[in-house]
Amino acid sequence: MSRTPRPLPTPGRFLRVDGVPLHVLTEGSGPVCVLSGGLGMAWFDWDAVAALLAPHRTVVRFDRPGLGLSAPAPAPPTLAAEADRIAHLLDALGHFGPATVVGHSLAGFHAEAFARLHPDRCAGAVLVDGSVEERPRPRLPRALRTAWAGGLAGAL
Repeated sequence: MSRTPRPLPTPGRFLRVDGVPLHVLTEGSGPVCVLSGGLGMAWFDWDAVAALLAPHRTVVRFDRPGLGLSAPAPAPPTLAAEADRIAHLLDALGHFGPATVVGHSLAGFHAEAFARLHPDRCAGAVLVDGSVEERPRPRLPRALRTAWAGGLAGAL
């Protein structure tokens, strides 16, 4: 008789932040360092970095809404909302002092926005392979962008 192995429990926990259940993993002790992944990244993509930081820092990894194990957000993201999400995540974890925020790729915009909008909460910002917009194009209205993205996602 063969047994199907049970899946291992997922490390971390789920916290409701701004109404969205987020998967969060905290490890280590010391000054707080938040690791925010780029588009399509999940908490486990930071394993090697977290292992190096955890002996010296409290490392917070989280899956942004709709990525990894976190639930999707009810509205499209904005820089201000992503910066606030980091602040509210820290609040939910009981970390009210300054934190270093590391943003990879797209999340580099979020880390920069956090530093700009929450300067009293930011001990530092690290941009890893940060994205850049050299020649910004005029933006279409949000409703049109959202409809276009939804149509494209449906087609894919």
